Amino acid sequence: METKIKNTLQQWIPGIQGGIETASDYELLHQLACSCINRIHLGTEEDLLWVEDIAKVVNVLYQSGNRYTKNAIENEFLCELVQEECPASLKLHMNLLPKELRKEYLKVILEN
Repeated sequence: METKIKNTLQQWIPGIQGGIETASDYELLHQLACSCINRIHLGTEEDLLWVEDIAKVVNVLYQSGNRYTKNAIENEFLCELVQEECPASLKLHMNLLPKELRKEYLKVILEN
């Protein structure tokens, strides 16, 4: 079944096609967060730009989403990023996220 999350990710993120039909929304967001973390660790300008682009897509989903979509993003995308959080990385992570999503990111940090 096509969901808003799957449909949006397929349209806006190149290369996400593999296995998307069988993965749940939560699994897709978790995999996407893990990919972002890996690219943040690599730290090249190209990788960080990729993470910014992904964050913009996730932000569009979040801002236009219903409660299910927002919960999925908070629980699987933002929570995964928070697991990597330390004082030295907070500024970088905040700069990679769109302004609107930063508030939610901080909320997830405080809740965890």
